[in-house]
Amino acid sequence: MFRRHISFCLWASATALFCLAYGFLIEPRQLKIRQVEFLSDAYIGPDLKIGLITDIHIGGIHVPAERVSVLVERMNRLTPDVVLLPGDFVNGHASSAQKTDVFNASIARGVTKLGGFDAPTYATLGNHDVWYDRERMTQLIGAAGITLLENKSETFGRLCLVGLEDHLTSHPDRKAYDNCKEATFPLVLTHSPEAWRTFRSDTVLVVAGHTHGGQINLPILGRRVNSTSLGPEYSYGFSKLGGVNVFVSAGIGTSILPARFRAPPEIVLITLRGRE
Repeated sequence: MFRRHISFCLWASATALFCLAYGFLIEPRQLKIRQVEFLSDAYIGPDLKIGLITDIHIGGIHVPAERVSVLVERMNRLTPDVVLLPGDFVNGHASSAQKTDVFNASIARGVTKLGGFDAPTYATLGNHDVWYDRERMTQLIGAAGITLLENKSETFGRLCLVGLEDHLTSHPDRKAYDNCKEATFPLVLTHSPEAWRTFRSDTVLVVAGHTHGGQINLPILGRRVNSTSLGPEYSYGFSKLGGVNVFVSAGIGTSILPARFRAPPEIVLITLRGRE
């Protein structure tokens, strides 16, 4: 009995150490390519390939500025028609004034690399971007040739791309839809699905991040670390909020705890198809 007890303890300790090493050292450095289809009753138009990258968290231990080039290159291989970046480009909770010159330079270098997408690219800011420096991030994103949609919209083919501000640090406003032309179909990008009360009922799809897919996805317990008041069922993938279809990506980086477990970093290609 004693030997069996010792054996079990050793096995359990070895398993725990492996999981810790995997979660801190291996999974955060992975990059999964997720390709999904979304068949919409509300959209009428040609198939559209939408590239999605969220929560890059440049400056984090697993996301140096140089890694951004890999994200851009892998997305370009997928030949999307448009690329959407719903925020949290920056890692950490401190302002740019509190950061070192080296860190600030790495943020500028990483965001500049995001200008390498072959497809038109649109973005919104995340909570970490606002905490870091809203004005600085707005300038960097614009200089990279990326269109920032903060409570604004822009026509893209048959779509009206609607960018809503982050719910935590800003004020998502339904007036962002006002510039949508007739015969266009609203598609929303916003940092967090928590902005769901702002979604208009005719929205074809919302893409968001913020949750990191739960970041630590434990067997049985599931995706409990999602940084939202929404349940774990809204932490990853397709769901409905307020009757509107939403897709939440696990993103790239990490926050607070530099680890991922069963929630690997990903870039996503969504093929939007209409039923007609």
